[in-house]
Amino acid sequence: MAANNVPRVLRMTFEFRVPRGVRRDIRMKRVEAAVERLSTAVEALAPSIFPWADKVNISYDYSYRWWEDPGNVEIKLPATADNTV
Repeated sequence: MAANNVPRVLRMTFEFRVPRGVRRDIRMKRVEAAVERLSTAVEALAPSIFPWADKVNISYDYSYRWWEDPGNVEIKLPATADNTV
């Protein structure tokens, strides 16, 4: 198979975490609004930063995570009034 005939995909995953102990009740409408804003931003940026792509697939889920593999890279975000216990 010729090199330019090989399918190529760039996958990026972002996880926004609510720290344990935060008592704020995060309503689904707020989560849906965040997904919409992030999706719109990706759609707007994609043609200029990845001009050879012909489509982008955006998937999302919001769930409780009771167990996880610690092998991921974690980046701490700045403290805010909403994410600080």
